[in-house]
Amino acid sequence: MTSQLILLNHNLWRKGAGGAPAGLIGQADTFAYAGLDLNLAQFASSAFTGTSFTATTFQNAGWTACQFNACIFTACDFQNIAITGCTFTGCTFSNSQFGAAQLSGCTFNRCTWNNLGFDNGRWTRVDVLNCNGNQIRADGLRGEMVDFTGSHFEQLEFRNAQINTV
Repeated sequence: MTSQLILLNHNLWRKGAGGAPAGLIGQADTFAYAGLDLNLAQFASSAFTGTSFTATTFQNAGWTACQFNACIFTACDFQNIAITGCTFTGCTFSNSQFGAAQLSGCTFNRCTWNNLGFDNGRWTRVDVLNCNGNQIRADGLRGEMVDFTGSHFEQLEFRNAQINTV
C-alpha cells in the first residue's frame, strides 16, 4: 500500500470513518496533504521529499529515523510528538505548535521557521544548523546538547528555558 493511502486511511480511522492506524516503515512520500488528523501516526525510516502538510495534526505521533527534504509544514499541531533521529533539510515550518514535543538526535539544516511555539518541549542532541526565521517562542523549553550554528532568528523569545546548562 502506498504511503498516501496509509495516511489517508489513518485520517479516516482517527475520524471514526473506517480506515486503520498508520505505520509508515521505509516508505517514500511526495504528496500534498491538508486537514488530516494524523494523531498517533508512527513513521519509521521513511523519506519525504517535497511533501506538504497543511492544517494537519500530529499529536502524540512518533517519527523515528526519517528524512524530510524540501517539505512544508503549515498550521500544523505537533503537540506531544516524539521525533527521534530524523533529518530535516531545506524544510519550511510556519504557524505551527510543538507544545511538549520531544526531539532527540535530530538535525534541521537550512530550514525556515516562522511563527512557531515550542512550549514545554524537551530537546536532546538537536542541531539547528544554518536555519532562519522569525517569531519563535518557547516557555519552559529544556535542551541538552543543542547547536544553533549558523542560524539566525528574529523575534526569538525563550522564557523559563534552559538550553545547554549543566
